[in-house]
Amino acid sequence: MRQIYLAPSTDLATLVDNALPLDPTARAQLIESSPSIARAHASAAAQGDTAAPAADEKIDLHFVAFVKSAENNLWELDGRRKGPLNRGKLGDTDDVLAEKALDLGVRRFLKRETEGEGDELRFSLVALAPSMD
Repeated sequence: MRQIYLAPSTDLATLVDNALPLDPTARAQLIESSPSIARAHASAAAQGDTAAPAADEKIDLHFVAFVKSAENNLWELDGRRKGPLNRGKLGDTDDVLAEKALDLGVRRFLKRETEGEGDELRFSLVALAPSMD
């Protein structure tokens, strides 16, 4: 297993230490109720150019993640759904930005969203990856 170094006594190190012994549901609840995550989110959100909507405003924005499992399955994690969706099998060397993964995941998602009832598509893509340096 790959070792990750976290500076001791940081918010992230504390969160990871508290999350490790928990089952997935309890981990999700820990992250959802974490004051340090809320502070980091508020700080990042305040740096943007767009005014944030009121906390109680009804909006149709959410996060969708595509992740590759150890078994090479591409999973879609969509906050609007009841659970993860297995989008298909990837090759051993494919990552989530490989052509096959894009066809099974991001491109399929974009097609579904553009064919929906909305008149605009708001989409951004973030990849967690090693440094290119």
